[in-house]
Amino acid sequence: MAGTDTKDDHSNSNGNTMPQVKRPWGFNDWAPQTRGSAGAWWFHRQDTAFEGIRCTHQPSPWINDYGWFKMQPHVVESAATLRHSSEEATLRPYLIREVLHDDSSGQDMTFELTPTNHAAVLRVTFPESAATRRLSVSVDDGEISVSNGAISGYTTSNHGGTPSGWKMYFVVKSSAATNVTASGKLGMLEFPSGASEVEAVVATSYISMEQAELSLQQEVGSKSFSEVQAEGKAEWNEHLSKVQVVARDSVQLRVFYTNMWKAMLFPRYLTEIDASGSEVHLSPYTGKVESGKLVSDSGFWDAYRTVYPLQSIIFPDNMGALANGWVNAYKEAGWLPTWPSPGQRGSMVGTMGDVSIADAIVKSKLGFISGFDVDTAYEMIRKDAYAPREGLFGRTGLDDYISKGYVPSFHSDESVSMSLNDYVADAAIANAAWFLGHLDDYKDLTARSKRYGVIFNNESLFFQPKDSNGHWLSGFDPLAWKDGFTESGPWQYRFYVPHDVEGLKDLYKGQICEFLDAEMTTTTGEAFHVGGYGHAIHEETELQKMHYEFGYYAHNNQPVHHILWVAKKAGCDAVADNWLRRTMDHLYTMQGWSGDEDNGEMASWYVLSALGVYALEQAKDELVIGSPAVSHATVQLPHGKVLTVSTDGQSKENVYVQSVSWTPTGGASRPVVSNLLRYTELMKGGELHFVLDSSPRSEVVVVV
Repeated sequence: MAGTDTKDDHSNSNGNTMPQVKRPWGFNDWAPQTRGSAGAWWFHRQDTAFEGIRCTHQPSPWINDYGWFKMQPHVVESAATLRHSSEEATLRPYLIREVLHDDSSGQDMTFELTPTNHAAVLRVTFPESAATRRLSVSVDDGEISVSNGAISGYTTSNHGGTPSGWKMYFVVKSSAATNVTASGKLGMLEFPSGASEVEAVVATSYISMEQAELSLQQEVGSKSFSEVQAEGKAEWNEHLSKVQVVARDSVQLRVFYTNMWKAMLFPRYLTEIDASGSEVHLSPYTGKVESGKLVSDSGFWDAYRTVYPLQSIIFPDNMGALANGWVNAYKEAGWLPTWPSPGQRGSMVGTMGDVSIADAIVKSKLGFISGFDVDTAYEMIRKDAYAPREGLFGRTGLDDYISKGYVPSFHSDESVSMSLNDYVADAAIANAAWFLGHLDDYKDLTARSKRYGVIFNNESLFFQPKDSNGHWLSGFDPLAWKDGFTESGPWQYRFYVPHDVEGLKDLYKGQICEFLDAEMTTTTGEAFHVGGYGHAIHEETELQKMHYEFGYYAHNNQPVHHILWVAKKAGCDAVADNWLRRTMDHLYTMQGWSGDEDNGEMASWYVLSALGVYALEQAKDELVIGSPAVSHATVQLPHGKVLTVSTDGQSKENVYVQSVSWTPTGGASRPVVSNLLRYTELMKGGELHFVLDSSPRSEVVVVV
């Protein structure tokens, strides 16, 4: 249950996650509900009340849920409060098993669920002396009825990005039920008095009740609980075993695979399979049933940094399928959504999906990703770079950004972050343009991506907001959050130029290593000023807790996740190696994360970093090589190729890389120069070998 121990006042997060059970990137999630349906924090690890297993599609509590309903067993006639303990529960990627206590009768029972993609099988073990044996199904909004001896219904419980009338249909049935009733928002399956263990099945669809029934036949049919559980376990094992690691100890092993599991939850596919075997989906953009794949629940502002780069290495086939789903979203919405759940929610800043799609385009041209229309994908991201914003889609202040080289402050109190995000996106689109032969776009967008110096103050040595006349805003405070920045402040955005580390080094006049070190080691004084937020938000209070150890490096939130990899590419090895390993050892634990684990982004950062590879600049044939945390790893690559990561001297103290060599499959070993390796080389297989020690090596790597 890593990351589920959230404080009631949300003042501190150790993940803000749920114990969700599903198939990889699956249609539905299932989780225990302990604290009412209203709001987004409906599960708390410390709660003893158990309100049912909930079908959920919540990608983040900050986004909230849609399409939810819940199921609950009963052993008495009247509604009774059931107790549970998270310590007694069994939670696996493919299984929920709850031990439930009914205080009114003094009886215990078990309630289990194992999911498929669109369906699930439930199992209830009733006590021998139970006065009644029931399974209820309930919705907050919607309607439930009885049809052909089964509970059928729909839920309209939605928040945010669902169009008017958006419904999730569901059917629940059991061959063991002797009576099935429904009234309004509640349905009930009743079982015979002698029944001790009963099974039921549930299936869902956004398209229709008929499609839900079809999915039930396609995915469950006559299979038992044990058979579906075994299938789910095998599917997760297949995916997780793509990477096999030898960890330093059992804790690190558990942390690694917890993060790898978390990296495979989102985005989710909203695709369903119709009677002809074709992929279809209900579009949140057109309101119609459309053909092909659709994906949802991916905040690109978070996920572009690590989720998609990890996919491109370990699951390139899935990345191509995701890109296909985003192309379909573009065809239906007219734009690439930035935070779809399931439709566009307009949360966060920038059009950072451009980076992920550009990366998919480039890696398709390199021969490692396929399954999507490359030309339409480029049209989609190019539109973000040149077309004015429409409603919730597109870039804020684009005209000014194009003409002035930055987003002026009157557009937003996050204008610096907007500008920096636009530079990063333009660089990625430019790289895709180069591979596709759009040379005019390449030249224009490359030039645009390098204009970040216009918002860099050479006196303060921070990026700062400007007004529309090009003047710095008065009262600049390097500790103040929000005043020009998204969920951070000037310190956290100080090195936000991952696409041009050489240019960033020029801004710091050859002293970038010293400034990077200061980012990590300035631990005196205040950690932050509330700035434009007007009150301390949880990201600020989380930084306060880490400030004494990590300076202004607020790893609890995404805006700093590139910094140590910038240090590695810049040749600041002593800084990068030390702090990469400290971050992995101290801020990733069995209790959770140092902040919100958003859509698998923080988890993906860990998996990549623990293996010692990172895609700092995406849409480019380049990976940055770091200091791996594991002793040994094998990564199964496409076409039967294998990446091996090996180390000499690996220990908690030996964090500094003395040398790195690359031996391609069937080739000769060579040293890795400048901490860089081509993506195309790695994907053809070979061995990355690291020699580690407790002290930095004396020479400094110089990027050439």
